[in-house]
Amino acid sequence: MKNDKRICRICDTQDFHPTYTGCEMMFGTRELFEYFQCNQCQCLQISDIPLNLGSYYPNDYYSLVQKKEKENPIKNFILKQRFRNAIFDKGYKINKILSYFIAMPEFIIDYKHNIVNLLKSSSITNYDARFLDIGCGHSSAWLNALSVMGFKNLFGIDPYIGKDKKHGKVKILKKDLIDLEGEFDLITMHHSLEHISDQKLTISLASKLLSKNGTLIIRIPTVSSYVWEKYKEKWVEMDAPRHLYLHSKTSIELLIKQADLEIFREIPEAIDFEFYGSEQYKRNIHLTDSQSHWLTRDNLLFSEEELSDFNKMADEVNRKNEAGRICLFIRKKS
Repeated sequence: MKNDKRICRICDTQDFHPTYTGCEMMFGTRELFEYFQCNQCQCLQISDIPLNLGSYYPNDYYSLVQKKEKENPIKNFILKQRFRNAIFDKGYKINKILSYFIAMPEFIIDYKHNIVNLLKSSSITNYDARFLDIGCGHSSAWLNALSVMGFKNLFGIDPYIGKDKKHGKVKILKKDLIDLEGEFDLITMHHSLEHISDQKLTISLASKLLSKNGTLIIRIPTVSSYVWEKYKEKWVEMDAPRHLYLHSKTSIELLIKQADLEIFREIPEAIDFEFYGSEQYKRNIHLTDSQSHWLTRDNLLFSEEELSDFNKMADEVNRKNEAGRICLFIRKKS
């Protein structure tokens, strides 16, 4: 770590901020990139955004892989009726009857959060709600799940996909956020904000697209966490150079306030990946290496006891509000 005078792109503080060296460890090129952590707002950010940033997202990058799923109209109709009760507390009697014919899937995000609960926290009140998923790649598991639930106004946006995509009621558009029009009741950024170069513009545009009573959900890694303090440059979520910004809770709140928005709820989202991924990097094993637990899910790299400990550590940092991942619920200031 060294000190070098830089201007923070979040709070505009110019100072000799401490610097760190991030190593490309998803694909194992081990190319090095300088980051600095703002002395004022604590945001960790890449010092110089690569001009060829797109080259670090090859065609097999996981968010760009297109997933094909089969539709079952009868099953989807029944599921819609069941979710109608779960989300809006309507149709209890018919839901009771249908429960004998088909079980309702949980639809869990990252093994932690039930989508129904996220929707209730976002005050979605009917099936006419409009959804936007920013930076979703070719396919959005989030939007696909909402489609099965019965929602129909489902849009994703990603400038890096080859062309516009349509799967049932889900439309994925190849365009930049600045080119999008309309209003949306729930806008989501599932681990996409950290990849975007102009943070202030992005949140400002999202704010303009948000309906009066709408909710913006942002899920990000954060340096206000146990894992950052423990692993520093070996932290798997550093993901140099793709993760351009790793916010502190102070810096993300500042960014949100700058767009005249406010955070009204925060959920810790730590999972075992934060720990085993970082331990892999300590052993110089990149994420897509043939030995990688992330790739193989076997117990060759870590013992069953170690894997159990990683899950326990994730649960512990969630309880202590020291998670390396957080989910933020955001709305317009009243």
